[in-house]
Amino acid sequence: MGSFYGCFSLMLFFFLASPSIARQENPSIDLSGREESVEMAGYGEERLSSVVVTGTVLCETRLDSEVRALPISGATMAVLCKVSRKSMKSSWAKTKTNEYGEFIIDLPSHLHALTDLHKKCSVRVLRLPKKSPCSHAFIRQQRKLKLSSVRNNIRAYTTDDLKLIPVPIHSLNCRLWCSITKGGGPHSDNQA
Repeated sequence: MGSFYGCFSLMLFFFLASPSIARQENPSIDLSGREESVEMAGYGEERLSSVVVTGTVLCETRLDSEVRALPISGATMAVLCKVSRKSMKSSWAKTKTNEYGEFIIDLPSHLHALTDLHKKCSVRVLRLPKKSPCSHAFIRQQRKLKLSSVRNNIRAYTTDDLKLIPVPIHSLNCRLWCSITKGGGPHSDNQA
């Protein structure tokens, strides 16, 4: 009986010890979880790099003959990139400004490999909130990107502040009315 237990103990030792010995010889066998196997294969959810664009949108208003730059909260901002010269194909990403008029746009991974990103991409205001004093401002202006830092696989670009100037409502009405009454409107009887 003693030899039976001895033989059984020896077999049990080999069955239990052999996987740990194999792991010591070949560390790739020890895959403790999905994360390690995915990382080892080169796939995964973890991004290898990030490209972010930051900036600020301000509305320059006059209060008592003093010019103040107020942040525009809730403005829709976009980074527009020309992907292909031949087909004029473009790609973009968008976000909204926070309460301080600041925005951060994390570019999609297919734009990370663009050479001369700062030349091919620009920041634009797509939409301003109706409550903003600059809601009628000319928003088609765009800003170029400037590389501000590269660190830990993160490239950060920034733009100059986008400063919008409000257009007085009476000025907007005058533009429409004046163009019609001076013969520049579509329904005028005066032909130049």
